[in-house]
Amino acid sequence: MLEKVTAVIADVDGTINIKGSKPMPHTLAALNRLHEQGILFGTASGRPLDHRSLDKAHEWGLNFDFDLAIGMNGGDVWDKDHEGIEHIMMLSKDYIQEICEFMWPLNCNVIVYENAYDHVLVKRRDERLEQSIYRNGSIVELATPAIMAAKDTGKIEIQYDGDNPALVEEIEAVVSAHQSPNWADVRTFKGTVEFMTPGLDKGVGLRRYAERNNIPLDQIIAVGDMDNDVAMIAAAGWGVAMANGCADAKAVAKAITEFPVTEDGLGLYLEKYVLS
Repeated sequence: MLEKVTAVIADVDGTINIKGSKPMPHTLAALNRLHEQGILFGTASGRPLDHRSLDKAHEWGLNFDFDLAIGMNGGDVWDKDHEGIEHIMMLSKDYIQEICEFMWPLNCNVIVYENAYDHVLVKRRDERLEQSIYRNGSIVELATPAIMAAKDTGKIEIQYDGDNPALVEEIEAVVSAHQSPNWADVRTFKGTVEFMTPGLDKGVGLRRYAERNNIPLDQIIAVGDMDNDVAMIAAAGWGVAMANGCADAKAVAKAITEFPVTEDGLGLYLEKYVLS
């Protein structure tokens, strides 16, 4: 464990909370206690940073505003001491067009977030998207590949039925057949693959946050569960993987929580090892 903890940053779905739910009691209590002790706290997710992401603190019932946030798998960086959201390493619109072309024929949804992140361009409106609209209040527009490729963006998100083995195999085969030095693909949630600028990850976002706030990385704890958390876990002074995390996240972590997110794992870990 670190001698001094200045900040804790955690992934959202699968780490702080079960997707679509509020954090469990121990996690809520632990995060409030962190803040009371003067430790900065924020989230790191694949989601774009906008009011929906930053308002999660109040939606969850925390008694403070986030001090920092990383979004778009590292491409968006925000903290309370700097104005606005910094966008880094955005995916070129030329590559957006290419990716749309080879993913479009598949049984999947293609999603692009415009710079005004409340505005989401999609291939189709399906049940999964409707649930997301209900949770997040997004403004959604059906779009063609040409419309999606009108601007650079942080990522392209592909959503599909992750419980359909044949479809999963088909999606993975197409993604594997279209590897390119111009983009990278990452798995962020079951039934989801995202395309981003190569080299961009949550570790990049964490280092940028630390640099612009003069906080040594060895004073930061980072917690996550999935492939898109691996670089952040590795970059932090103390990286923690959730018990429900993937093998790659656990392999680079200095610690693994004793309990999964479904059993309030983050809160119990913070109570035992950080707050005690």
